[in-house]
Amino acid sequence: MDGKHAVRVLLVGEASQEFFASRQLFEWNGCECHFSKSGWEVAELLQAREFDIVLSTHKIAHESSHQFAAWLLGSRGSLFYSMPVEKGFKWMPVLRFGKACSGTPALTAAELTYDLHRLVQQIKANVVPLDDIWVTANFKETQLAYMRP
Repeated sequence: MDGKHAVRVLLVGEASQEFFASRQLFEWNGCECHFSKSGWEVAELLQAREFDIVLSTHKIAHESSHQFAAWLLGSRGSLFYSMPVEKGFKWMPVLRFGKACSGTPALTAAELTYDLHRLVQQIKANVVPLDDIWVTANFKETQLAYMRP
């Protein structure tokens, strides 16, 4: 992100009202929100542009969550999908900045709101977690003598 583009968010579910609270959070933070009802629409959107955050409800996610993750893997995107629990639902982080989140606990709606707010701020500041930074060095043998730890 170069600071000129808004954070792009894709909301995937049966109705946009399912995302009322999170959409407000995104809009208050100047994010560009898109909504999709089906897996094929999502495929078209993900091929046409890059999204920073994708939220998918359990009704859609069970059909195509693996496909969404495959499309976003290695990108800058973060993917969350909801899953039903005894009382309501929880949100499962699947990808964060294009990397798998295996072993990450599911989030309540309140925890998701906090996590999304923090994620939007990181994206806007162009902050990449230190775990995602790789440094590659290529030195000639003659330069190694001048290197200091």
